Amino acid sequence: MLLIDTQSVRDPAMNLALEEVLMRRFQGGEPLLFFYVNDPAVVIGRNQVPYVEANLQHVMRWRATVVRRMSGGGAVYHDPGNLNFGLLQGRGGDPFPSPGDAVRPVLNSLKALGLPAQLNARHDILVDGMKVTGTAQYRAQRKCLTHGTLLVSADLDRLQQVLASDSDVPVCRGRGSVRSPVGNLIRYRPDLTIAAVRTALIQSFAAYHGRVTPVVPDPADWSAARELAQSKYRSWEWTVGRAPEFQLRRQARLPWGRSEALMQIRHGRVTQIALTLPLGAPAFLVQLADHLEGRRYHPDVVARAVQAVGLAQGMAEISGQVADWLCSPHRWWQ
Repeated sequence: MLLIDTQSVRDPAMNLALEEVLMRRFQGGEPLLFFYVNDPAVVIGRNQVPYVEANLQHVMRWRATVVRRMSGGGAVYHDPGNLNFGLLQGRGGDPFPSPGDAVRPVLNSLKALGLPAQLNARHDILVDGMKVTGTAQYRAQRKCLTHGTLLVSADLDRLQQVLASDSDVPVCRGRGSVRSPVGNLIRYRPDLTIAAVRTALIQSFAAYHGRVTPVVPDPADWSAARELAQSKYRSWEWTVGRAPEFQLRRQARLPWGRSEALMQIRHGRVTQIALTLPLGAPAFLVQLADHLEGRRYHPDVVARAVQAVGLAQGMAEISGQVADWLCSPHRWWQ
């Protein structure tokens, strides 16, 4: 087994990009094992809607980011108290390893640390009924990536806040997360650190797969990962535009009273919008709704559309308020 040195990179987009690059270039043979720790981030599954899975107000409050990974499954929270692991395996002539088989060394390492760890039917690892590890898999071209999280000393208050369901999304066709009670390993072993858990994991994987040999990624891998992080994992197109169809409700108290917009969004574009407005609301808002249909649900695009209609109708002075109501100007995906 080869152990990849990720050089303590804490950028979530960069680490997800490196995962993808390593998988592309993996030729089978010895399994590849790697670990990383991220700065605060909500990592959503391939088929999820960020507006459903992340409470964006709290994401921005805690200066976290939202990133979409290439595997399916539910949303998870990463921070410096969360150790993430990845395991790349080739299929060869055998079936792909199940998530349960792939994370067996993780389970064994926790037991070796004296923790009463158990694996449930969803391939989560529980300690005393609390979820401490969640996993997901991505399979392509006879290769399999199993990756997961391990809560060591994460900020669970922030985790609960940023993963709180947002009532502004009444209808969604994406795959929603299954929420479970979570706990940190330090609740059961206060002396544990990220470094100690990583060492225990390496020993357990070595016992399961054979001797672990440390290796350094090729400079070309780092270069490709940096490019992919910027072009894909920090992009609106991947993080927002990749989302399946959903409805988004935006409410605000504006100079003319409380107003509501209910938008149907598919693949990042507004397909339908319905406004609920009080008496005395500017008439140009109805025209604006028609103008937004078919456009990307991106803050720059929405702001330009609002400004264009507002200028034409002599309402330029309120364009900024209207744009912020319809689409948050914050770039929480970067």
